[in-house]
Amino acid sequence: ESRLALDVEHSPDVPGALRLTWPSDSTKQYDVLVSADLTSPIETWGELAGAQNIAADPSGTNTLDIDRPFPGLGFLAIRAKDPPPLFSEDFEDGPGDWTTLVNDPAGNTEWQFGTPNGSGPISGADGSANAWSTNLGDYGPDSDISLRSPSIDLTAVGEAVLSFDAYRDGDGFGETATVRFLRASDQVVLGEEAPIDMSVFDADYEKVEIPVPAEALGESILVEINFVSDPSADSYSGLTIDNVRVAITN
Repeated sequence: ESRLALDVEHSPDVPGALRLTWPSDSTKQYDVLVSADLTSPIETWGELAGAQNIAADPSGTNTLDIDRPFPGLGFLAIRAKDPPPLFSEDFEDGPGDWTTLVNDPAGNTEWQFGTPNGSGPISGADGSANAWSTNLGDYGPDSDISLRSPSIDLTAVGEAVLSFDAYRDGDGFGETATVRFLRASDQVVLGEEAPIDMSVFDADYEKVEIPVPAEALGESILVEINFVSDPSADSYSGLTIDNVRVAITN
């Protein structure tokens, strides 16, 4: 969080109101803070009702008319903060509206939800109970499976990043994983798919960040995580996913 330069004047449009003007950044949201005096730290100032979570104006300057918060002398500040993610799922309350697909004829592996118990992780990220894993035990041979998110609205977004916690546990050369961005309405792939490096052998969950391709911006999308294994029968967990987020970066 940070605080910004603030201009205060009488509103030319609303009698008795104050007009607040401050420079804005498209990656931030804003709160108006108020205090009757300057004796308390600004971190403890109250939030002005109805003037929280204000979106940045595309012009780069925000203007807001407010009623006077105090009958006499008072003080105002603008607090800048990161907006909430466009999409966030930690799976603590269940699997959410995610869907799974088995694209191979054998069906030896599927994306399963719950507590992993194979050769790799034995919990979700940070010791949580739930995650999505390529079988909760070890994955099977000749597998091609997909995990799809619910629809995520990027119609008004100029730049975004996908992040998730991943635990990779494979033989280091026989498995592949990719992330695809699909148009929600017809599942057409938007932009290039992004590889997840399955040559890595994780000892704990690691955060993976993937920029959302330009072709997916301005659309409602699905995130698809695809896992493919080779014909060998290996005793590995494969890929486990937790804490998925899509957030604006610009």
